[in-house]
Amino acid sequence: MNIKESEVNNYCGLILVDKPAGMTSHKIVSLVRKALNIDKVGHLGTLDPFATGLLPVLIGGATRLSDEIMDGKKQYLFTIKFGKETDTLDATGRVVDEKDVPRNYTELIKDKLNSFHGEIEQIPPVYSALKMNGKPLYEYMRASGSIPNPIETKKRKIFIQNIEIVDSNNSEETISLRVLCGKGTYVRSLARDLAKAINTVGYCSQLRREFVEPWHVENAISVPADIDKEELKNEIKANLIPVTEILNSIPIIELDECYSKQISSGNIVLLERNNSFISEHLFQRNNFFSAFVKVKNFEVMFYSEIKFLIEFNQIKIMPKKKMY
Repeated sequence: MNIKESEVNNYCGLILVDKPAGMTSHKIVSLVRKALNIDKVGHLGTLDPFATGLLPVLIGGATRLSDEIMDGKKQYLFTIKFGKETDTLDATGRVVDEKDVPRNYTELIKDKLNSFHGEIEQIPPVYSALKMNGKPLYEYMRASGSIPNPIETKKRKIFIQNIEIVDSNNSEETISLRVLCGKGTYVRSLARDLAKAINTVGYCSQLRREFVEPWHVENAISVPADIDKEELKNEIKANLIPVTEILNSIPIIELDECYSKQISSGNIVLLERNNSFISEHLFQRNNFFSAFVKVKNFEVMFYSEIKFLIEFNQIKIMPKKKMY
């Protein structure tokens, strides 16, 4: 029996979750899997267990779109605790260094912020999911307390679009900042580096992700660890973002039923340009673009590449990733 398209879409899309502190990103995925009784669930951009905030979760065939979605900007609100540095660069780790904190640290940080704008180099935390010799760094650290090669070998360039002071607390020797940054930025490393820039040490004591382009945490649902499966299922159905809205700049192309066998099998479809279902304006900028391709009255859709074969005056549809 065929499943209606509306029912398929209920299990194919993206849900925005406001992750609570103390819960892993993997735990969120596990709760969603159990609530929907499906295996294809994955999150975008791991949040550390101590962190809170926006965790986008892909469901069903939408999990295949992670590469197309991951390049957007992210915004974090974070707090630096000065005077101590930990091996994890957060409050859960072991103290590895201590140093006096300048009394005027807020003014000093303010003076240094310009040097943290734009493209900068960053050394990631040793406790991270980055791989060395095919194994995550945190696994080495948990097993032996060290990694095979210096962490400096993992130095990378990141992009900071904006960073600003939100608040400071002199009695606690903390400062809170908001940062809008590009892919691959470690806020724990940023906290460490800001502290070093004013000749002290520090760690990230609080971290909240507020934004993953184009989604804001204000639109996310809460998922406590003890949430009822049926309650979570209903929340997901009510708030699921369809795949065509996840990448809303991608056009949707609907073909006649005669192409159902080819598309359903993921086979290439060739169309004569003068008898095409594709609007001419889509080729005005480029002879190659991506689109969601559907078939009328069939519950199937592929994320596809579309190419205009100039020499044959044909349009080539190449299904790449099946959504449902």
